[in-house]
Amino acid sequence: MRKCKNKRMNTIYLNVCIIVLMLIFGCQKLQQNDIEEESKMIKQEVKEQFRELISALNNLDSIAWSDFYSKDEFLSAFVSTDFYADRGEFIDSIKHYFTLRELQKVEPLEVQVNELSPTVALLTSQEKTEMQLKNGENMKSKHVYTLLWKKEQSEWKIIHSHESWIDE
Repeated sequence: MRKCKNKRMNTIYLNVCIIVLMLIFGCQKLQQNDIEEESKMIKQEVKEQFRELISALNNLDSIAWSDFYSKDEFLSAFVSTDFYADRGEFIDSIKHYFTLRELQKVEPLEVQVNELSPTVALLTSQEKTEMQLKNGENMKSKHVYTLLWKKEQSEWKIIHSHESWIDE
């Protein structure tokens, strides 16, 4: 009788251990799926914001363009080798460049987003760019961005920007 009771206890113990292990590993799988879904959502949101930024550039809409840059968390921007630590100075400089352009077409060729945290993402991109200046000059270039985005309230804003280009 005692041997039978021990065997039954061992079976119960084994079943309890199996159930506990299934719960632990099942929860970990759910967490991993949640993390992957969140990462996918962040990448989609940042890519969508970038598409809207490109639209503002192509429309030469400096006001819409400037709204993508954080007012509260702006760190810095590089335009080629020009450095801006002040958001206002950076925005004013780019707005001036917009006034010199008749037409601008920025066409993304490659866009990559890496989630650094639930509230920070790094976007890198390559674009083909064509500009027609008001003085009649036409320019074609290969352009690249490195943009650090931060989630502020309900939308992503750029807190650091670096752009470079080479004339073609």
